[in-house]
Amino acid sequence: MTSMSDVAKAAGVSAATVSRALRGEPGVSEATRQHVSEVARRMRYAIARDASSLAGGRRYAIAVVTTEVSPVLAGAEGALRAAGYDVLLYVIGSDDARTKFFDEMPLGRRVDGVLLLSVTLADAERDALTSLEIPHLTVDDTDLRHALQTAVEHLKLLGHKDVALVLADGVDESYDEILADAGLTVRPEWTVWCSPTVDGGEQVVDVLLDGERLPTAVISSNGAAAVGIFLRVQRDGRAVPDELSIVSLDGQDLTRVVGLTAVEGAAKEQGERAVADLFSLIRGEDVEPAEHSPRLVVRNSSGPVS
Repeated sequence: MTSMSDVAKAAGVSAATVSRALRGEPGVSEATRQHVSEVARRMRYAIARDASSLAGGRRYAIAVVTTEVSPVLAGAEGALRAAGYDVLLYVIGSDDARTKFFDEMPLGRRVDGVLLLSVTLADAERDALTSLEIPHLTVDDTDLRHALQTAVEHLKLLGHKDVALVLADGVDESYDEILADAGLTVRPEWTVWCSPTVDGGEQVVDVLLDGERLPTAVISSNGAAAVGIFLRVQRDGRAVPDELSIVSLDGQDLTRVVGLTAVEGAAKEQGERAVADLFSLIRGEDVEPAEHSPRLVVRNSSGPVS
């Protein structure tokens, strides 16, 4: 079993620094905190709560409220668990679920803070949260838009104009204006939704490649779906990227293994940064808005238009 000393050795810091970093306590720089958290996550180490911490008023639980499962959520959850926090997850994607959550407000005094991902609060909802007198932080889901702009610019430089967009179920915008602003062809039948799975990606190929005019590139908002598209296209005898380029907006281990070009890091890092900011609020510190820049990693699935 991994110990705190093991994490300290791997991170090149003292055990005391590991303890402060993972507990969200002061006296550790943000860069060190993120470094230690990443090492702890890789080593599957979660700090144990002790009686003195609980007696001091900490519950070591954070409520995460979100409209969908996303890479931002994955990054936040990983950082919270590495810091020894329980995660109370509330998915309020439907109107009924959202209304029930804010009417009942089930948090009470069970958590140290609330993290809201991709949730735009109405005035009454904001008032309900504020009345709990618990630190809360809202994270706007701007990364998908930024990631899409990055992917579009990459494909445009490669000469692509006919680009299809595959969005995971739950994404409630088409983002067609981003393609149009870049001068790409926008066709209604080339913007489709599918389940965020490999099977979902495979099934959506039937829709995308069934018309008289075919796209030369596909951008997928979900990594697993992008892998499904890649596998199905190859199985159908089409060459990637010679006949179809594929770019994922979600850098997952699976996309790396397959060799897909992907926009990586931004969403996961945004989740981790949000947790660090929420810890600062819990400690009573001020938080400055952070900028998140998507990073394109070019692999074998994108190339010049034929």
